[in-house]
Amino acid sequence: MSLGPESALSAPVAALRLDGADALALLHRLSTAFLADLAPGEGRATLFCDFRGRLLHRAWVARDPGGAIWLLRPDAKAAELAAFIDRHVFREQVRIEDATGAQAAPGLPDTERFASELARIRAGHPRHGHEIAEAFTPFEINRAHEVHLQKGCFTGQEALMRLLTYRSVRRRLALVEGAGPPPAPAHVRREAASVGRLTSTTSLPAKGSGARWIGLAVLAHDAAERHDGLRVEGGAELERVEPFPILPPAGLP
Repeated sequence: MSLGPESALSAPVAALRLDGADALALLHRLSTAFLADLAPGEGRATLFCDFRGRLLHRAWVARDPGGAIWLLRPDAKAAELAAFIDRHVFREQVRIEDATGAQAAPGLPDTERFASELARIRAGHPRHGHEIAEAFTPFEINRAHEVHLQKGCFTGQEALMRLLTYRSVRRRLALVEGAGPPPAPAHVRREAASVGRLTSTTSLPAKGSGARWIGLAVLAHDAAERHDGLRVEGGAELERVEPFPILPPAGLP
């Protein structure tokens, strides 16, 4: 049985513990963030993409005082990420352990945990299976700042660099709102044309004017800036569309 939005946020933080001389170097070449200089006691977010630059996983990387590397995430289990990393271990000295629930696991910073789905959506923070999905690149869900394009090769780097070089990022993340109960994630359309996808929704607190909902959507630039006539497939109108500021990738001048 899958977890609902609120129960997923309150579930135990999934934790992977990586030991071995090559653990940090492996994550540095697999994921988008610059991790080679991560010192004990430090942590930062990173993304794992496929060769097309499409999103597969996101995690908080932390190094404990003993030098072990931890991958933490509050919104998805550890097993799928562990399997992804293990497929890329060849001769490296790396041991991967599912340590979910371990008392030794570092804590997540406040920027990675939210009291509710409403708080997460308002912050524009991505969630696995919603914004963290193969349909999107980091640039389309406002995670460019978690991509370091000058750190050396990593999976998906060439594709992501081409998107910037040729100005081919066609969509961006926006906060959206409408009347009625929250619609399910679906295509967003202007008349018959698909202009993006609604990825997350939740109810807004009642204020006496009827039910309302708020959500996140990945929209074509034109739709995000001129949002008249936008509807979720199935009928819900987007009454408010507020694009998040576009953040630049790390490592560029």
